[in-house]
Amino acid sequence: MTSKTLATTAPKISSNGALQVSLCAWTPSRGSYENLIPGIVIVSEYVISFIERMFVGPVWPASILVCLLLVYTLIALLGVIDVDLGADSGPSADLDLGGTESLSPDLASTDLHGDILGGIGAMTVRWMNLDRLPLILWLSIFTVAYWAVSYFLWYGVDSHKYEPLWIPSILLGIRNIVIATGIAKIITQPLSGWFIPAPQYSPSTLIGQDCVVSTSEVTESFGQAKYKTDAAPLLLNIRTDGEHLLKGARVTIIAFDADRRLYKVTAAPQEVSS
Repeated sequence: MTSKTLATTAPKISSNGALQVSLCAWTPSRGSYENLIPGIVIVSEYVISFIERMFVGPVWPASILVCLLLVYTLIALLGVIDVDLGADSGPSADLDLGGTESLSPDLASTDLHGDILGGIGAMTVRWMNLDRLPLILWLSIFTVAYWAVSYFLWYGVDSHKYEPLWIPSILLGIRNIVIATGIAKIITQPLSGWFIPAPQYSPSTLIGQDCVVSTSEVTESFGQAKYKTDAAPLLLNIRTDGEHLLKGARVTIIAFDADRRLYKVTAAPQEVSS
């Protein structure tokens, strides 16, 4: 029986642009190689062309994000990263059950800016459903939408109007991110209820409960507090009857002003250790 040693030729680009190799076998009786399977296509010209098109103009940031997502997915499948799709795996966001009141003018401007920015950030998180979905799931949906928008808009419309230079690519990339965020919002909206149920809180159920002051202070004219839940904390607009409490103080909700949509609070009693 004649034994044969298998080998492959060096990869080469064919006339049609495909990357090919040939499978050969060394036959001792002949003292030469013979082709068993000539011209095995490793990567077709279409794949090479597609890869090149992925990294052009405003498409390449989206393509890099897709590559990072694929790497993360492969690592997660290997068990190196623990992917948690539990109900509380999404980032924490606040839910405002009270009305928005004007901020007290006598507070320091830095505290006001911090509170305003915090409120805007919480609103943005809620609008994008980031508080109701696992972060990796939301990012996966956004990444696919971002890449699809970037790719099809570039080769369908933008490439006929713009050169793939830095300034146009950056501006078009920002537009694509905005569009992809809207698409992710639409897709994730029906999914949000699958992971975190809508909070079933009302003013009547919150009376008598404790919460923690989240603003720099709380007075009879200004203040907010966070009420801890199993998911994202609730952000409540609160007022006192004259007490002046600082950030981090634990307070008890004693009443709800339906006209002003405000919660009346008082300092929570100190726990006496035995």
